[in-house]
Amino acid sequence: MPTIYKKRQDSEGRWEVYDDESEEAVIVDGLPLSGLDEIEADEAIRKLKRGEVTSDNIPPTAQSGWPPTKDGM
Repeated sequence: MPTIYKKRQDSEGRWEVYDDESEEAVIVDGLPLSGLDEIEADEAIRKLKRGEVTSDNIPPTAQSGWPPTKDGM
C-alpha cells in the first residue's frame, strides 16, 4: 500500500508532515518536515504524493506501494 502522508499541528500552531503508518515525521534532505505553516505542509504533502521529493526515512517500497498485496490492492 502506498504511503499515506498526513499533517498534524503542534501546541504552538506549527505543522508537521508525517507517515500515517509509522507516525514518524517525514525527513527530506536530512531535515524533518516540521515547524511549517499549514500551506507549506499541504504543499510538502502534494510534492511527496507526486514524487517530486522523496522521504529519507520512509522505505521506497512503502512509498511506491510495491510489492502489491495478494489481491493486487
